[in-house]
Amino acid sequence: MKKIGICLMVILTFVLVGSLAYDFRMSSRYSVVQFQPSDMTAAEIKEEFPEIAFSEKDHALHADVMALPEVQAALAAEKETIFTREEGAALLEEYLTEGMYLEEFSVSDGVYVRFRDADHRKTAYTFDEGYLSKEISVYEKHPGRNWDCVAIYKNLNGNYDKVDGIPQWFSWRKLQVEA
Repeated sequence: MKKIGICLMVILTFVLVGSLAYDFRMSSRYSVVQFQPSDMTAAEIKEEFPEIAFSEKDHALHADVMALPEVQAALAAEKETIFTREEGAALLEEYLTEGMYLEEFSVSDGVYVRFRDADHRKTAYTFDEGYLSKEISVYEKHPGRNWDCVAIYKNLNGNYDKVDGIPQWFSWRKLQVEA
């Protein structure tokens, strides 16, 4: 009887440890990040993350991209144009510093350009003749996990906003049930 009790305790311990390890693995790889608006003021956002303010380089990028003949042709034709990474990198090579990669360059109602740096920080620009917006997504790499977006800073033509990314633990279970 004592052996049966010990065997049951060992089996129960293995099941419990296995279940916890499985939950940790699934949560660390397949969790979802929910975004919630921050209650910070524009001054607090600029103080916390000064890179979100428009720089001379941002204004130069805006002017240079809007002056490109390919962009002007796409805007005049009012058709959506998506440049390949190679085409976009050739057009924007002076803005691609070391460690900076072009992720997307497209034209529809306006122009959309997104860069990614070595730290997985993504900087997206949306602009037309009278409008300039800049959005920077900040990512963190957790041990044994994918990259998680922890914050998105926005500068929409001079209006500042911040959105915080909050991981939803065990969200993979909800995704598994929905599938």
